[in-house]
Amino acid sequence: MSSGTVRWLKLSVGLATTAGFVWLLAREVDLDVLGRAFAGLSVSTVLLALAFLAAGYAVRIVRWWWMLRSLEPTLPLGACAGPFLAGMAVNNVAPFRAGDALRVLGFRRQLRAPAMAVAGTLVVERILDVAVLTGILCLGLLGLPDGAFPRGFVVAAASLAGAGLAAILVLPLLVPVLGRIRERLPGRRRIKGRRWAHAVSKHGAHLAEGLRLAHSRPRMLVLIGLSAAAWACEGAVFATVAAGVRAGAEPMGPWFSLAAGTLATAIPSAPGHVGTFDWFAAQGLEAYGASAEVAIAFALTVHAVLWVSSTAAGLFYLLARGIRPRRVRGGVPPVPGRGGASAHKR
Repeated sequence: MSSGTVRWLKLSVGLATTAGFVWLLAREVDLDVLGRAFAGLSVSTVLLALAFLAAGYAVRIVRWWWMLRSLEPTLPLGACAGPFLAGMAVNNVAPFRAGDALRVLGFRRQLRAPAMAVAGTLVVERILDVAVLTGILCLGLLGLPDGAFPRGFVVAAASLAGAGLAAILVLPLLVPVLGRIRERLPGRRRIKGRRWAHAVSKHGAHLAEGLRLAHSRPRMLVLIGLSAAAWACEGAVFATVAAGVRAGAEPMGPWFSLAAGTLATAIPSAPGHVGTFDWFAAQGLEAYGASAEVAIAFALTVHAVLWVSSTAAGLFYLLARGIRPRRVRGGVPPVPGRGGASAHKR
């Protein structure tokens, strides 16, 4: 099949998955109870949740900046904030992880790094997030009786935990291996002189450069600490909303919901993870004592706080730079600074 057919097939599967999880959410909900749960939310609760979320975004931006500084020590922190928020916003509204492509390809000059080196930092970022989230999930599972949460999800989460730990251990060993492959590839007799061999060598060098930060134990310890702080801030968002809807769940409930809902975003779905995030986040809180309707109100509120704030901030940045979201097609974004409205801002 052509790449376009595969993309649309993935999108169709994602939309079908979203429809299925939305049906699971709606099939037994009492709308009156759901309405009362929403009515219990106050403006101060939402503002406090947004404050915790802003703190979490700030820590994530610092973490990414800390990684990119290994490539360019003079890179200012402010250069990372806009691309980070723009990538989140585009992921929220466009399929095929177009926001990740935007972060990798769209701001190379601003970030002062080759695309593949930036891609390497995103790989490390994902591994750190999965490691922290699966740790939280495992702690939550320890407080639940057997069968209180879908077994398939537990197995998948355990697999992710193992994969995340393995990746953290293997990354430092992978960097020198990539370096040796890159050095030897262009000189091999069968492919010597071919353009693609030199391209692979060059891009492999950039990717290894981005992954090299995992080779430094002190740097990785800092990154793990920043990752834990970022998810602590986001967990505070969940806890604040749970208190606002009077969930009646045990203290671990919002944190277990955070891990379950966020890890579920790995399931193919519509842009914004509609349905998948909400159902698993609600299940996580319900497993710790909340009623189904209150858990759903909680999940929808948290999702709205996360989605609206990140999308608004990122799209505002893109529009301020003269980059229209509709120009990001098929995961291939425009490159700011190559003509157009954003060229004069370089």
